[in-house]
Amino acid sequence: MHNATELESLDYKQCLALMRTQAVGRLVFTDHALPAVRPVNFTLRQGEVILRLGRSPWVRRLDHTVVAFEVDQIDQTAQAGWSVVVVGKARLLVDIDELVTNSDPLHRSWAPGPRDQTLAIDIEQITGRRLLTAAS
Repeated sequence: MHNATELESLDYKQCLALMRTQAVGRLVFTDHALPAVRPVNFTLRQGEVILRLGRSPWVRRLDHTVVAFEVDQIDQTAQAGWSVVVVGKARLLVDIDELVTNSDPLHRSWAPGPRDQTLAIDIEQITGRRLLTAAS
């Protein structure tokens, strides 16, 4: 018996539905000309990925830059899983109405300390793939 695998491309709605099943993703950006990846909690709001972040110096540098955001779930035993990647322009939220609208007490950061900077990533591009393994 061997396993058959299938790689499936996911559409926009499937990508968002899968992202909503997870609490943590990875923010990907350039920091001083080097690649940087940070695991962060997130929420989805009307075509945006919302991140509440601490006072790290790199957060302000991301305002109006293109970033990537990746969410996945991998089952190593079944050798199956999925990955969704969002690409878009990040913007630091400073308007009080936007900050109130995007605060969500049900989705608090896992990291310790204050999370007083909010970054929104416009979903300009979203791609997803799912690897399915079935016994054959």
